[in-house]
Amino acid sequence: MPLPHPAAALPLRAALPSLLLLAGLFYANFVSRVILAPLLGLLEHEFGIGHASAGGLFLFVAGGMSLSMVCSGFVAGRLGHRRTVLLSTALLGTFLIGAGLSRSFFELRALLLATGLAGGLYFPSAVATITTLLEPRHWGRGLAIHEMAPNLAFVTVPLLATALAGVLPWRGVFLVFGGLALGLGALFQAFGRGGDARGTAPRAQALREVILHPAFAVLAALFSLAIAASFGPYSMLPLYLTTERGMAPETANTLLTASRLAGPFMALATGFVVDRIGARRTAALSLASSGLLTLLLGPLSGPWLAAAAVLQPTLAVCFFAAGLTAMSQAYDQRVRNVAVSLAVPLAILLGSGATPAFLGWFGDRGAFGTGFVVLGACILGGVPLLRLLRFSPREA
Repeated sequence: MPLPHPAAALPLRAALPSLLLLAGLFYANFVSRVILAPLLGLLEHEFGIGHASAGGLFLFVAGGMSLSMVCSGFVAGRLGHRRTVLLSTALLGTFLIGAGLSRSFFELRALLLATGLAGGLYFPSAVATITTLLEPRHWGRGLAIHEMAPNLAFVTVPLLATALAGVLPWRGVFLVFGGLALGLGALFQAFGRGGDARGTAPRAQALREVILHPAFAVLAALFSLAIAASFGPYSMLPLYLTTERGMAPETANTLLTASRLAGPFMALATGFVVDRIGARRTAALSLASSGLLTLLLGPLSGPWLAAAAVLQPTLAVCFFAAGLTAMSQAYDQRVRNVAVSLAVPLAILLGSGATPAFLGWFGDRGAFGTGFVVLGACILGGVPLLRLLRFSPREA
């Protein structure tokens, strides 16, 4: 039987089961963005494509996700946040299965675009659900629990994809993860709480209120850099290590997995840090440290390169709970989903779509290392932008 939905915000302990179910849905959603990374070598071999074309596949997912996220307020305004989350998960699972059944590179790109379109509906409604489900004093920790999901995906997807690819064709890997998404959606429908409120459609008044807010442009830029820091190295690191550094593919994927092992714990710990020292300071520490380590992926080699590859994502993940807390504090609940649906799509398009293609362009010229240096410098350039923001009264 479905659990009763609370009419008021809950303390963290009471909301925890629903938060964990939402984290499960976010895991399934994030799989669509990271499943390509450990399979790029197989896709390049089967379709006869170069690094730039392989990296460009991420752009189809990110482009579809960005477009539908912008429009997600119309869906949430009609269906409500809960039904929007469920619809997104059901469509995403279906299209992942479709990608697994594709028989040409054109079909694969089309189905990855559709997967992105489905997945983009999820995030604004999920954030709105969490911030109305929880008491405000627990937002940092609640969003941090939710943010454990993508970090868990970063760890487990390479391992699972590599294991499955040993007994299944790469298409079978897509089928398995598509079925997982459908199953997790059914669990949330049966047992999850929250999300009964309807979203605000991005109409003229809401758009003006969000876009003209002093924090909007800065938050969009910061999220772009943070996603680039987290996703860019992850997406292309295996190719970099195997093609330019001579590492065996199995070793590269093992290192990729090791680089994400601490991510879920860091994401959870970040919630406590945000609630203690504030969103701005937490975001500054994350961008500065992850930007420096991204830059060092280019010139370092041997054990030092391996150490930088492991530490870089561990520090990059600390931004997101801080950034989402900042956005939740900056905007009223009425337009919070609109703010997320406008700022985050651009960040996804640039951070997880354009960044892999950008690094792939350098890789086709035998200069992956230079690409990481340029990317790291850009991330470091985001730190001064934080001075333009006042995230909360205690930091004003």
